[in-house]
Amino acid sequence: MNIEKILFSIVDVNDNEVPVAGVAAAKENWAIFYPELENLIDQFIADPSELTDEQQSILFYGVFLIAELKYTPALSKCLQLFSQSDGYYSPLEEVFGDTITELLPTFFYNVASGQTQALSDYILANHEAMYCKGAAIEAIFAQFEMGEIELAVLEKHISCWFDTFVTHPTANTPFLLSVIASYCIDYQLDQFQAAFISIEHKELFDEEYLSLAELTSWDSSTPLKLVEQGQIQAEFNVVETFQSWLTAHVNDEKNMTQRQERHEHADDIDIAELINANGLLSNLLYDENTIIENSIPVNELPKIGRNEPCICGSGKKYKKCCLH
Repeated sequence: MNIEKILFSIVDVNDNEVPVAGVAAAKENWAIFYPELENLIDQFIADPSELTDEQQSILFYGVFLIAELKYTPALSKCLQLFSQSDGYYSPLEEVFGDTITELLPTFFYNVASGQTQALSDYILANHEAMYCKGAAIEAIFAQFEMGEIELAVLEKHISCWFDTFVTHPTANTPFLLSVIASYCIDYQLDQFQAAFISIEHKELFDEEYLSLAELTSWDSSTPLKLVEQGQIQAEFNVVETFQSWLTAHVNDEKNMTQRQERHEHADDIDIAELINANGLLSNLLYDENTIIENSIPVNELPKIGRNEPCICGSGKKYKKCCLH
C-alpha cells in the first residue's frame, strides 16, 4: 500500500468513528508512514495553523501509534512537539484535547522506554507546556513503579525538580509542584514531606489540584499507583483505547438525554395534583418536621478519595474533576 492510500484510510471515516483500517495500514507500513508523520510534526512545530483538519487527524493517530509501537527513536521529536503551550484553545489542545492529561502519561511512559533523563530534562526545560510536563512527571513515577529505575534515581530527580521550581518559579510552578507532591504522597515517599510542607506558605501550590489541607495532612496510608490503577497503560492499543472512549462518550450522551427527558416530564406534572396528593407538597413547603425527617445529613454523604474515580462518571480521578 502506498503512502497516499494509508493517509486516506486514516481520514476517510465519520467524525464519530475510529479509523481502524487506517491505523492497521499505518502499523503494517510503518517504515513509509513514520517519515510522513515526522514531516507533519515538523510542520506543526513550525506553524500549527498550516495543518488541515485531515493532517491534524493523521498527526493525532500517528502520535499515539508511536506509543503503541513503543517507537523510541521518535522520543526526541515528540518532546519538541509537546514543548509549547498546552492550555485551553492552544493549537496543541485543539489537536490532542483531553488526551494531553488522560493519555500523554501513557505516551511518555511507552515511548521513553526507561529514558528517564530525557524526560527529566524536558520537565526542567524552559518552555510553556504545563500539562505535558505533568504527564512526563507521571511517566517517571510509573518507571519507578515498574522497577525500571531505582528509588535513589527517582529521589534525585524529585529533589532536582523541587529545587529548580522553588528557586526559579514560573506561572507553571504551582501546578507542577502540586503534581510532584501528590505523587510523593501516592507513592509513600514520606522523606519529601518536610520539604513540601516547608514551602506551603509561599503560594507555590495549585489548590485546585492539591489543597493545602491535603498537603499538610500528607495521608500516604493508602498507596495509589499509576500503572496498578490503570491510569498509565504499559501495553497501549490505539484502536481499543479510542473505541472505548467513543463508547463512553455515546453512553454519556444517552444518559444526558434521558436526564433531560425525565426533567421535561417532571415539568409537565400538574402542580395542583402534587398539592392535593395527601398534602405532600404543602407538607414539604410548610411543615418543618417533614423537612427535617426527609433531609439527608451532610455527614452521611459518601466520602470520595481524591484518587478514586469521580462520582460524576467522567472516568477521571476525583481530584482532577469535581473535587474542587
